[in-house]
Amino acid sequence: MTKRIQSAPAKRAIIIGMDGASMELVKNMIDWGHTPNMAKLVQTGVYRPMIGVFPTLTPPGWTALSTGSWPGTHKVMDFNIRAVGDRLDKTVWGINTGLCQSEYLWNLVERVGRKPILVKWEMSWPPTVTTGIQVEGTGPGVSNHHQVAGYHLFVAGKWAARPIGGQRDPETLDPSALQKVQHIDPVTIEPVENGAWDAMPDSAEPVQEVELTIQPLARGREDVMPSAYSKGESSDSSRRVPKPFYGLIYASGDNGYDRVRIYRSRSGDDSVADLGVGEWSEWWLDTFEIDGAAVEGYVRMKLVTLTKTADAFELFVPQIWPREGYTVPETIATTIDTEIGSFLQNPARDALGQMDDDTYFELLDYHHQRLADVATYLAKNNDWDVLMVESHAPDYASHFFLSQADEISGAAPETIHRCREGLRRTYESVDRMIGQLMEQADEETVILVCSDHGGTPNQFRAVDIEEVLEETGFIVKDGNGAIDWTRTRAVNVGLVHIFINLAGREPNGIVAPEDYESTQRELIAALHTYKDAETGRYPFTLAVTRADAEMFNLHGDLVGDVVYALRPEFDGAHGKQLPSVSFGIGGQHSTFILSGAGVRQGVALQRQVRVVDVTPTLCYLLGLPMPNNVEGGVVYEALEDPNWHLALL
Repeated sequence: MTKRIQSAPAKRAIIIGMDGASMELVKNMIDWGHTPNMAKLVQTGVYRPMIGVFPTLTPPGWTALSTGSWPGTHKVMDFNIRAVGDRLDKTVWGINTGLCQSEYLWNLVERVGRKPILVKWEMSWPPTVTTGIQVEGTGPGVSNHHQVAGYHLFVAGKWAARPIGGQRDPETLDPSALQKVQHIDPVTIEPVENGAWDAMPDSAEPVQEVELTIQPLARGREDVMPSAYSKGESSDSSRRVPKPFYGLIYASGDNGYDRVRIYRSRSGDDSVADLGVGEWSEWWLDTFEIDGAAVEGYVRMKLVTLTKTADAFELFVPQIWPREGYTVPETIATTIDTEIGSFLQNPARDALGQMDDDTYFELLDYHHQRLADVATYLAKNNDWDVLMVESHAPDYASHFFLSQADEISGAAPETIHRCREGLRRTYESVDRMIGQLMEQADEETVILVCSDHGGTPNQFRAVDIEEVLEETGFIVKDGNGAIDWTRTRAVNVGLVHIFINLAGREPNGIVAPEDYESTQRELIAALHTYKDAETGRYPFTLAVTRADAEMFNLHGDLVGDVVYALRPEFDGAHGKQLPSVSFGIGGQHSTFILSGAGVRQGVALQRQVRVVDVTPTLCYLLGLPMPNNVEGGVVYEALEDPNWHLALL
């Protein structure tokens, strides 16, 4: 078994991931004074806008960063990956380590007898750690296997959402916000019936009652979330037994209704919380029935709105997280439960635009504090060589706040201000987490802050590739809006791939093999000449054949017959833009900040850094071998002594 070379520049590494954080925006946040801990790492280390993967997307990006290999090699191409041999509208969900064909950094660390700790590290589930420690790691927001229930937003009366406006990124790009579900939980406030309660709070006004029913497994991806409980057997709602709570709305003084007391049953002795406007309850442990089994999860509530006349009511319940089942080894969950407290994987990103911003950021701060607390506790009480912690919050901000945080969006000044504040609060929260993690570093530790891709503001309406293919005659639909496979020559799969409906390869193929190359040329010409009707501009920055897509490090059967990219002004936050884009206050360059043992100080790197260079560089600093299938190289420009290993000869 190969051990770490003892004279290597660094003994340990702390790796902090920020999904969707462009180096452009991170540098702005540093320059604007919002992120003092990241500023310190830049001053004491090196940084550079880093070239990421294409498409600029979470699954291929984090997998490339964690393995040192490109998507064509590791095979985790997208959120939605072509299901080879099946119909072209069938895909495979990409958040799955079982798809990866390359060795992860944490498995390499284990292979040489060292210890990794992963805390919510993106794209690491199902877990592959065997001797290390892992806490969660399933993906963005609602894309998880463990939550007992997603958020609940109980509203009544004169309640209104808080949208930001503008076009939303689709779920294919932003699965952290489900868009085909009801986003609120309407309730009715009614007078208390005589005899319904054996005791009630003292009130200057007649006490009113509201029933608050928690729906287990609500607001999560049906294809991934239930596996911990149902083993994927069914999505039938009969598996989930609703659990009611009861609120008594009362007036504690002479100024109208101002409080709600929450009960598990209609008994005055069964209260779990008593809340005024703006107040959070403590977390309490409760039991929910899923698939006939009792599942314990932590519950918390906040009274957001209650008017004096009770004609407007809003109560928020964040994600309900279980006590167990989300760690390796399983005993780590018990340790977290007893020594730290309830974990929280999703700070209600999927409720942004419905809930108020303050409530979201209160949860986000709790989420980041909990990540830092868990990582700190595990690092202090276990041997470790690599500590990896990830926040998805910058990507949540990219899809919601960054979209209209720049004047190029054309948004109203008050919207731009709200969005800028959302970005500031997001990065300040992440930076506080980074500061706590930095305390675990000594003079033999190297610290990396990195991201998988970036994010840009919106300008024009995002191009819908399916509409383009339909408009140009490649997709033909029947009277019900379904694809007519007998007349469709090409369809889009995932974000940037277009597959030809090729006879002999596809189950419904109609394009003859001898027409394959001419169809490729026709597709490319159609995209290059496509003009946006509203702006008169050409939105496609390039379109290439599968063979030419190798220059994007895409190759193999999972790559489209034609691969395309959009100009940033015609995309959403990220995805279809090239990884070299800078646009407005953001961009698609990934973040690369490296500081600590063996690293130069205060240097803005001039030579190119790529996302696949991250793992090789860390391995070189730590004196570790390279992972299997590695394609990246060492960022020698970042090192104090690029030739330190020669002293061993």
